[in-house]
Amino acid sequence: MSDSEQITPESAVDRTKWIWGGIGILVLVMVILIYVTSEQKPPVSSVRAEHILITFDRADPNDRANALELLQELRDRIEDGENFRRLARRYSDDPFSAARGGDLNYHPKGSFDDNFEDYVWNAPLNELSEIIQTNHGFHLIRVVDRYVTDADAYEMELERRVHGDQMDEEEADSAITEE
Repeated sequence: MSDSEQITPESAVDRTKWIWGGIGILVLVMVILIYVTSEQKPPVSSVRAEHILITFDRADPNDRANALELLQELRDRIEDGENFRRLARRYSDDPFSAARGGDLNYHPKGSFDDNFEDYVWNAPLNELSEIIQTNHGFHLIRVVDRYVTDADAYEMELERRVHGDQMDEEEADSAITEE
């Protein structure tokens, strides 16, 4: 090489920092895009419900009747347009949810008493329940949101089919015995 062809430190430009900086920015943009476009699903089936709980003394039939009457009155008021959350704050005996307008937040399958559990997993969203009795007392329930995993949805479908087949067999047996 001749002296005129030699590269001097002033003329040489190191671009590797710029190249690695660009690669880093591209990776960051890709991670952000993947996060934003991916659907975040919870790992288990969960349900979010609101409720009003009225407790009563099991040994006192008058207390039970008063609790049932109060809850029926609350149900009628909600049906007439009063705010569910406001009534839950005022009347619910559940200290956990009353302050939040009856909101129980998300719970996985199997978290509630049987009657409560059956309702929250089978009821239409945002529909007010009839009065439901559990070990804790009487409830009015409204299901706000429900997420069912694919595995649980498959299991529920199998149960529905089995129960449907059993119902068909029972109907056929009763039709045969009637003849």
